[in-house]
Amino acid sequence: MEAADNEASETLDRDFWITHLGAMVKNQRVGRFTVEELADRAGVSAGLISQIERGIGNPSFATLLRLANSLDLPLSSMFTNPNEGRERMLVRRTDRRRIEIPSQGISMELIVPDTDRKLGVVSMTIPANFDGSHVPHSHEGEECVLVQAGTLVATVAGQDSTLGPGDSLTYDASLPHWWSNHTESAAVMLAISTPPSLGRAH
Repeated sequence: MEAADNEASETLDRDFWITHLGAMVKNQRVGRFTVEELADRAGVSAGLISQIERGIGNPSFATLLRLANSLDLPLSSMFTNPNEGRERMLVRRTDRRRIEIPSQGISMELIVPDTDRKLGVVSMTIPANFDGSHVPHSHEGEECVLVQAGTLVATVAGQDSTLGPGDSLTYDASLPHWWSNHTESAAVMLAISTPPSLGRAH
């Protein structure tokens, strides 16, 4: 019974965030681009954007990045809860804001209370056989990634670094960078950036 309740709660939470994501994309698009113009900028179909804005889409991680880049938004802004106050310091593990992309096995958790901070911290689970080279990142500031489980390859300015548990990499975030998982197991990393610009491209 408890498992069923937890599953129902997770479904409701996921549905809320999909709806919230759609509203946020539409709010950021209207007055700046038509659906077709945003589709051209992001390299995705207009139909998919329409579905996302209506809260019925299931966007991939690559699609989220492309939309964030095209709207000049940090990916972490998609965690923002419009119903929550900003005066928070403590975040319990069970209260972390979370985005899941079930079709790709990717999940992201916001470690800091919200995105209106000088520091961004996001925990990301990267699935097996994931290739991030098709959506490189580039944004202002500095970034540090710390692998907590599994093995990841971080590519910064064309240079590959293989990271295992406990390994970290710090770099100028204005350089094109991405992460890949060439193993058969999921990997978990902590991405720390200042300013909090995970996913924003310039």
